[in-house]
Amino acid sequence: MRVRAVLICASDVRMYWDGHAGGVVPKEPISQGHEFSGEIVALGEGVTAPPVGTRVAVEPSWHCGECDMCLSGRTNICRNIVFPSFPPRNGALAEYIACPAHAVHPIPDSATFIEGALLEPLGVAVHAVRLAQVTREHSIAILGAGAIGVCTLLTAEQMGLERIAVVEPVEGRREWVKRRGVKVAASASELIDAGIEADIVFECAGESAAIEDALHLARPAGTVIVVGIPHPERISFEANISRRKELTIIFSRRSRDTLQEATELVASGRIDLSSIPVRCFTLDRTAEAIEATASRPGDMLRAAVIP
Repeated sequence: MRVRAVLICASDVRMYWDGHAGGVVPKEPISQGHEFSGEIVALGEGVTAPPVGTRVAVEPSWHCGECDMCLSGRTNICRNIVFPSFPPRNGALAEYIACPAHAVHPIPDSATFIEGALLEPLGVAVHAVRLAQVTREHSIAILGAGAIGVCTLLTAEQMGLERIAVVEPVEGRREWVKRRGVKVAASASELIDAGIEADIVFECAGESAAIEDALHLARPAGTVIVVGIPHPERISFEANISRRKELTIIFSRRSRDTLQEATELVASGRIDLSSIPVRCFTLDRTAEAIEATASRPGDMLRAAVIP
């Protein structure tokens, strides 16, 4: 496929700064980028669809379909998973990339290529909400209003949830959330001091300390969903909090066959991805895009590289 838009994820930033992905160090230079969209320009042997010229988004967890995890429906934790931008597989920060046909899905005519790339973080949010078994009667708290946190918010809103609180330290991002009429605080302690607790807490900040904040925010018998990639990767927390509350803690891994559902949410108008603030960069300015992402500006949730 011809790549038309690539978004910079926090995991791309980690590789750029730390030189590894989850402790896996590439043996040679590697291209990043796993949130992307584009158009089909050629079909491999035996592939008949989608036809050349189709505008598509990509679910980047490329599973084998044969291991015990795949056969049980847990394709996102396939034992033979291939993930573009995770060593040794190159990602989409390039003009072209080859993808398995099962991993692509047409995007609506009304959607831009940037919105097509945003379907990947939306799919991550859809998977996390599924794992939590959220219903409209639940109260939820979301830690972090970056792209994943915001997509989790949008997913919850379209389900009809009304009791939602968001924690975000960056002022510009708080303002974006506030304009939607959602309660937002600069720190978890603000909500805790106000007596607010949630049935389900989504940790989307990618900070290890936020996991303990999530435990404090969860109501007794509540659930914490760890969606972000903890940094640093070794985490610890006071077990008494989760033990006394009898909390359920679930780690969410990427997305699981959510691309079609995410696309339908956008195509039907139930979720509007065009409202998410994005800043665009050309391919030769990729380093600037990564560094802008690392700085967490208030007016940008994702940097988009346009090859």
